[in-house]
Amino acid sequence: MEFRDYDTRLAAYCVIVEPREGRDCVLLSMLSAERTRWGSMWTLPGGGVEYDEGFESAAVREVKEETGYDARIVGVLGARTFTPQSRGTDEPGGRPFKSAAVVFEAVVTGGELGTLEVGGSTEYAAWVPIEDVMPVPRGSAPPPDHTSAGPDRASDGVRVVSTVGYALDLWLRLQRTRSLPVT
Repeated sequence: MEFRDYDTRLAAYCVIVEPREGRDCVLLSMLSAERTRWGSMWTLPGGGVEYDEGFESAAVREVKEETGYDARIVGVLGARTFTPQSRGTDEPGGRPFKSAAVVFEAVVTGGELGTLEVGGSTEYAAWVPIEDVMPVPRGSAPPPDHTSAGPDRASDGVRVVSTVGYALDLWLRLQRTRSLPVT
């Protein structure tokens, strides 16, 4: 399939991790059950890049809308592509689509927890322990940057968008390199 034969959705997401009650927790948004074919799901705060904005400003705007927090980007973790399992004309608009997302590391700089978007895709946001939403380890290889598989599951059985595991794996790898001694 050529690039003119499908629609592309640009997206930007943030990984924001803070220690909470002795555990590293990641800030996540709960997608509304009506917005996915799998029902309610945890996802990173983020979403579509508007026509007149860049990836960074989209990520910061989405964090504010979905979580109530102001955020500052501190680095790029990676980029990911995604195509749904069904790649036919049953997609919105009758054309297949591909999502291309940039994942940033960010920190909270202000605000307070509470979803600000009305009628949007987010039901609420919460701080969730990382170990509760990490997928089963795939060994030493990094997770794929492209998947059409369905969601992973959190330890309590709630679905988790696969990008969460991909992004947290990148974040954890970065933390390990930051803790290495400089020689």
